[in-house]
Amino acid sequence: MKTARPRIRLCLEQLEDRVLPSSTPVPHVDPPPPSPPPPNISLSFATTTDSRTVSINYTISGASLAGHNVTFNIYRTAAYNSLSGAQLIGTATIPGSDSADLSLGTHTGVKLSLTTPNGQSVTALTPNTALPFIVVDAPNGSTASFETHVLGVIAHGLEFDPFLLFENMVPGWETQMAQTLQQQDGYEAVIPFNWVRLSILPFPFATQIASQQLYQQVVSTADQLAGQHPGDVVDINFIGHSRGAVVVSEVLQDLVGTTDPALRGGYMQMTLLDPHPANLAFSQFSSASFLPVANDLTTFVTLVEFFAQDPQVIVPSDVEQTFQFDQQTPAGQFGFLANDLLEFLINLWGELPSALPNQSAQAIEAMNLTNVTAPGIGLIGHGEVPDWYLANVVDTNETFTYFGRIYTPF
Repeated sequence: MKTARPRIRLCLEQLEDRVLPSSTPVPHVDPPPPSPPPPNISLSFATTTDSRTVSINYTISGASLAGHNVTFNIYRTAAYNSLSGAQLIGTATIPGSDSADLSLGTHTGVKLSLTTPNGQSVTALTPNTALPFIVVDAPNGSTASFETHVLGVIAHGLEFDPFLLFENMVPGWETQMAQTLQQQDGYEAVIPFNWVRLSILPFPFATQIASQQLYQQVVSTADQLAGQHPGDVVDINFIGHSRGAVVVSEVLQDLVGTTDPALRGGYMQMTLLDPHPANLAFSQFSSASFLPVANDLTTFVTLVEFFAQDPQVIVPSDVEQTFQFDQQTPAGQFGFLANDLLEFLINLWGELPSALPNQSAQAIEAMNLTNVTAPGIGLIGHGEVPDWYLANVVDTNETFTYFGRIYTPF
């Protein structure tokens, strides 16, 4: 039986119209300008040589960065070479026109001048005991760090206390101040300088020998502190009371132009507590002249200062900030009976800030404590100025930030 198969029929089907591609030329687009080379900077060292700028060593590899501005961020932090909890203190830019510092190779001692986030120039790297490390951060994340150690130096004045002289001990306020600066204010080290037995000698060599001894202690302590990390520097608050202000002034003058890296880059502050050189050319005092014993004491003080011939207290050029607290309270007031019988009879006065030769770039910030009565202290005389400073500045952790007023003579 045959099976019938369907027939296949062929037919033509018309296709839709076809359009030939256009012959219009495609417009030429210029390629984008080449991107600047990535900032291949490797920081190897950072420090400060003037407590104002930051100096860095670095290597540029791959390609020169000349023609491109390179900006660094500078921070204060609590840990070495760490940006954790960092506080930006400023930025610094090496301009593209500085081809010497942006060429391939290794660069050393390049100084960066800092600008604050609000556009102002940073004039000093003020100490910060809570954030002692300075970290430089390059655009590619390379960092370098150093520590600014804080050292306190305290020098008492002429000391008549027979017990302290016999035991060769510094006055109690100096010991307490040294402890508080370390335990509360975060100072890494404090030198409570002892020159008790020299201080009573009415001869010029007394302050000379004392300043030489203190200078050696400062250099030794600073070098030890700065040995912890490469580039470390030591910031110092020199605190001098009465004749001790002469001693710290002499040390600071000896440090001018030092080549010691730890001290050359340190921030130097001078704190003067009723500065009183034992020299009739500079000193003033008040006595209760209605009492014969006060007149005898006046004669004694006059003779001591005649022979002592202390040099003038000078604020030298290496000082970044000077604070002064002085008084000219008249003797013979009842309030002194609660403080010091000797001051009731004769009260030494601190020199006025306007009388001090100031070779630094900053005005002396000062507070006058004449006739001031302080809680727990009483009427402020010559011997109470350190107590007032301890209670109102040291105890409040404001030794580098206390806002005194620019002194106006009264």
